[in-house]
Amino acid sequence: MLLSNRMSGVTLIAFGLCWSQCLIAQEMQVGYSDAVTMTSLTNGLYQRHPARLNETAQQEQVDANAKLADSFFADVASIKLRHQNDFIGSNDGLQEWEGNVEMPLWLSGQKQQQLVLSETMSAELPIYQQQVRLQASSMARELVWHVVQADVGKKQAYQTWQSALKLTQDVMSRVAAGDLAKTEQLLSRSHSLEMQNEYLLAEAELEYALKNYQYLTGETALPVHHIEPLSTQVELTEQHPQLQLYDYRISTLRAQQGLARFDGATNSSLSIGMRSEREVSSDDYVNSVGVDFSFALDDTTYRQPMVTAATRALADTEVERQQLNRDLKIHLVAQQHALETMRKQLHVLTEKNSVTQQYLALQQHAFDLGEIDLVGLLRSQIIASKTQSRKQMLEVNINYMIANVNQALGVIL
Repeated sequence: MLLSNRMSGVTLIAFGLCWSQCLIAQEMQVGYSDAVTMTSLTNGLYQRHPARLNETAQQEQVDANAKLADSFFADVASIKLRHQNDFIGSNDGLQEWEGNVEMPLWLSGQKQQQLVLSETMSAELPIYQQQVRLQASSMARELVWHVVQADVGKKQAYQTWQSALKLTQDVMSRVAAGDLAKTEQLLSRSHSLEMQNEYLLAEAELEYALKNYQYLTGETALPVHHIEPLSTQVELTEQHPQLQLYDYRISTLRAQQGLARFDGATNSSLSIGMRSEREVSSDDYVNSVGVDFSFALDDTTYRQPMVTAATRALADTEVERQQLNRDLKIHLVAQQHALETMRKQLHVLTEKNSVTQQYLALQQHAFDLGEIDLVGLLRSQIIASKTQSRKQMLEVNINYMIANVNQALGVIL
C-alpha cells in the first residue's frame, strides 16, 4: 500500500514536470526591435490619425481664402445685355442695344483685411498638425506601455506559478516519502492551480494589449528604446501645441472680426456700358458709352449683427483658452506629484522586498526542518511574491509616468 502511494506520488511529480515544461514552451513572448522607434510609431499613428482628414479641408479653405483675397474685384463681375424694339408694337423700326459690365469694388480696408485673414489661417494649419502629432505621441506612449505593463505582469505571474509548482513537487515528494500528510499535497496543489489561473489571466491581458498594439500601429515588435528621459522643462509654457493652436485660432478669429464689419455691407459698384439705338424711320444707329457708380449711404445697421457674432466667437475662444491652460497645468501638477510619490514608494518597497525575501528564505528553511506547516510557508511565499511584484511593477510605472509627464508638458516624440 505504501509502495502504491509512493508510485502515485512519483507519477504526479512526473506529470507536473511535464505540464510545466509544456507551458514554458508555449509561453507568450514580446518581441523588441531596433528598427521600431517611438518616433516611427508616432509618425505611423499620425499618418493614420482621423483628425488628419480635417487638414485637407483646412488647406482647401486657406487656398480658397487666399484666392479670394488676391482677386481683383470684391465680388463676381457680371455682364448685362439688353435689346429692345417695337416689332410687336408700332413696328416703326425702333431698336436699342445695350451692354454693361458691372464690377463690385473693394471697400476701403476690406482687401487688406482679407489678406490678413488668409495669412493667419495659413499659419494655423502647421500648428494644428503639431497638435495632432501630440495626440499621436500620446497614443504611441499608451500602446507601448500597456504592453510593457502587461508583459511584466505576465512574467511575475509566471514566476509565482513556477514557484508554486516547485513547492507542490517538493510537497508531493515528501508525501510520497511519508513525511507529510496527503492534505498538505492537496493544499499545495490548490495553491498552484490558483497561481496558474492568475498566470492565464495575465497572459490573456498581454495578448489583448499586443493585439491592440499591432492593430493600431501595424507593428509586431516594440521599440527597444521605449524609456524616455524626463524633460528638463518643469512648468507648462506657451509653446504647448494645444495652447499654440488656440493662440492661432484667436488670431484667426480677430482677423475674422475685422472682416466681419464688411459682412452685410454693400460694396460700391462700377458699371461701364455701351448703348446703340436707332430712332424711328432712320437707318443710322446712335452709339454711346455710359458709366455708372453706386455706393451705399448707410449700412451700419446691417453690418452690426455680423460684427457682434464675430466678437462673441472671439470671446468664447479666449475663455476656452484660459480654461485649457488651467486644466493643462492641473493635469501636469497631478502627473508630477504621482511621479514623485512613486519614487518615494520605490525606495520603501526596495527595502521591504529585501526583508521579505530574507524572511521567505528563513521560512523555507523552517518548513524543510518541519518547524512550520505548509500554510505558514504559503502565507510567507504570497507576501514575498506580492512585494516583489509591486516593486517590479512600480519600476515600470515610474518610467510610464515619466512618459506621461512629458506628454503633459507637450513633448512630441
